Amino acid sequence: MTENQLWITGGVTFYMLVMVGIGYWAGTRVKDTKDFIVAGGRMGWLLSFGSVFATWFGAETCMGSSATAFKKGVLGVITDPFGAGLCLILGGMFFAKYFRKLGIETVVDFFEMRYGKTAATWLSFVYVPVYLGWIGAQFLAFGIILNSLTGLPLLPSVFISTAVVLLYTYLGGMWADVLADFFNMIMLVAGLLIIFPIFLKDIGGFEHAKSLIPEHFFHFYPRSRSPLDWLNYLQAWMIVGIGSLPAQDLFQRMMAAKTPSIARWASVSAGFFYVLIGMIPVLIGILGRLSMPESTGESILVDISLRYLPGPLIALMIGALLAAIMSSADSALLAPSSIIGHNMVPYLFPNVGEKLKLGICKWSVPVIGLISLGMALYFKNVYRLCQEAWGVLLVGVAAPMIAGVYWKRADTRGALWGAGAGILSWIAARSFLPADYPHNLIGFTVSCAALFIVSRLGGKKAR
Repeated sequence: MTENQLWITGGVTFYMLVMVGIGYWAGTRVKDTKDFIVAGGRMGWLLSFGSVFATWFGAETCMGSSATAFKKGVLGVITDPFGAGLCLILGGMFFAKYFRKLGIETVVDFFEMRYGKTAATWLSFVYVPVYLGWIGAQFLAFGIILNSLTGLPLLPSVFISTAVVLLYTYLGGMWADVLADFFNMIMLVAGLLIIFPIFLKDIGGFEHAKSLIPEHFFHFYPRSRSPLDWLNYLQAWMIVGIGSLPAQDLFQRMMAAKTPSIARWASVSAGFFYVLIGMIPVLIGILGRLSMPESTGESILVDISLRYLPGPLIALMIGALLAAIMSSADSALLAPSSIIGHNMVPYLFPNVGEKLKLGICKWSVPVIGLISLGMALYFKNVYRLCQEAWGVLLVGVAAPMIAGVYWKRADTRGALWGAGAGILSWIAARSFLPADYPHNLIGFTVSCAALFIVSRLGGKKAR
């Protein structure tokens, strides 16, 4: 084993043990579902900021966006980091204070308050498949890193990554999530800020490198006059920018903040910081075409790290990548588990006690994780898996959530029709229209129209 391999193996092993240790310690603070789901609602600004940032800065932003930028340039990664950063800013500005004042634990609680228990239960079923895809993407990215570094086959690599994340999320819930997120944010930002200037210096500086890359790789918007290109561009912004506003992991961080003001400004500041730091993997992916033209791009960030950094810094950078992935994976695992234990099961069994609800929340973590593992092994593409996952939220529950906050006439039937029509039209568009059509935008438009028309015709206000 080479010196670099020793550093990498030691660093990765140490990092995994730290994560499990955090989960074990955090587990001692979990007394009920509120502790498990929203950390008791006691997070200050710094922890809130770190948790929002690290939760979203995951496999898609690091591995997925760098690989996609390598192949398609900036226009290929509008969804993340740009759309994702937009979502955090919009969520903070227009929804965080409102939701935090409600003092609830899940976004499904809001749907129940606004549209009733039956409607909320139906809407909750939209969330589980969404998070299966998102979690699967994190596991897959983790496995790709281990595979690239150790030569271990991809399947065992993904199994190992899954086991570590499942263990510490099961043990500590939101408390483990928040503390791990803060530690991971420090690791991630440090790693990216170290490698980027070293990489830039080696390729002759940004301006020199940019002059050698085809200009279209740096285009921020379409240069075409084709309406279809612009509609797809709009869709790229909206898939996460609007579609993830009702995401349970974002909602949980708003609810976990000490005050409504902290909930707002932690999200807004995290959104701007997200775009700033998110540009580093994008630029490494694009400029990596110069230093590693033979690469396929799938693991370009790992390959660049191995080429340019000494052993100790490789260990730091790999730890940073794992930090990003784990922070998103644990949050994504916690989100559907919270909805299952806190909303779905009590709807079916109204007399279930607090202790049993907590147990169901915890045991939902490994169940959700194993199903997600199967999806990861099926799709085998990080960026595609994430986009497919968030597209469901855009066409299904984004319109009912936004209308529920800002339009008093939105009613129960309108919300359900909006969700159902959006999902069905999205499925139909994907089935019968060409692949380059904006299927998600079509689904969201139909969802909004159905919600508006049915609510207006209904003549009743939701409760």
